[in-house]
Amino acid sequence: MIIDELINIVEPKAGSQTIKDIRIGLGYTCVELSGGGCGLAYTFRKDTGHTCSVLGAAGTLLGTPAAEMITWAKSNNRIRAALGLATINALINGKSPDMTSANVVDALEVREHDVFGMVGAFRPILKEIKTQTSKIYVFEKEIEEGSGFYPSEDIPRYLPRCDVIVLTATSLINHSIDEVLEHCQGAREVCLVGPSTPMCPTVFAPHGITLLAGSLVMRPALALEIVSQGGGTRNLRPAIEHVLLRLS
Repeated sequence: MIIDELINIVEPKAGSQTIKDIRIGLGYTCVELSGGGCGLAYTFRKDTGHTCSVLGAAGTLLGTPAAEMITWAKSNNRIRAALGLATINALINGKSPDMTSANVVDALEVREHDVFGMVGAFRPILKEIKTQTSKIYVFEKEIEEGSGFYPSEDIPRYLPRCDVIVLTATSLINHSIDEVLEHCQGAREVCLVGPSTPMCPTVFAPHGITLLAGSLVMRPALALEIVSQGGGTRNLRPAIEHVLLRLS
C-alpha cells in the first residue's frame, strides 16, 4: 500500500522528534513537530462518529514520538489517520528546487477534446476545467442532488476513459488511493492535489502519478491558529505556500 511506502520513507526522518502541538479543526488537522516541521491533512468531520469523544487519547498526545504517530496513517479511524498523514507531511514537505508555484490547472494542460476525471470534487479546479473541456466525470462518495457528479461505485466504469485525472489527497486518509490508481493507467496526466498531499516523488512516480500539487506550511503558529478556529484552504493562504512538483 502507498501509505506503507510513505511511512517507510519518512521513518528515518522522524528520528527522536516528538509532537509539539496538534489541532484537529473542522476543516483540517495540523501537526507541529519538535524539530520545527508542520503538516496538514483533511479532517473527515462527518466520519467522527456520534459520541462526545472522537479520540480517546485526547489530552495525552503532546510528546508522542513522531515515529509512532506516522503509523496512525494506516488507521481506519479517520481522525487518527489524519493525524498520521499530517505528521508524515510535517516530516516530508519542505522546500525543493524542483518545486514551482504555477497554477495547477495551467500545469495540467487540459485540451478541448480531453476527457477529464476528478475523484473527490475540488471545486476551484473544477470551475476552471469546465472552461477547457465539456467531457468531465466527477466522482464523490456522497452526491448532492443536481450536481451531475457520479457515485464512487462508477469509478471502474468511467475513470479508465479519462485523459487527465485529478485525485484528491484525502484518498490517502480514507485508504482508497491504491484502488483508484488501478483505473488511471490510461491517463496522460494524473495529479494528486490538496494540502494533504505528501510531496514525495519517490513514492508516487512508480504508481503513475505525474504531478503533485500540495502545500508547505510556512507559518506554523498561524496555521495552527487558523485550523483550530475551523479554517479551510482559503483561510490558510497566509500561512501556507501552494507548490507543484512535476514527476518524471
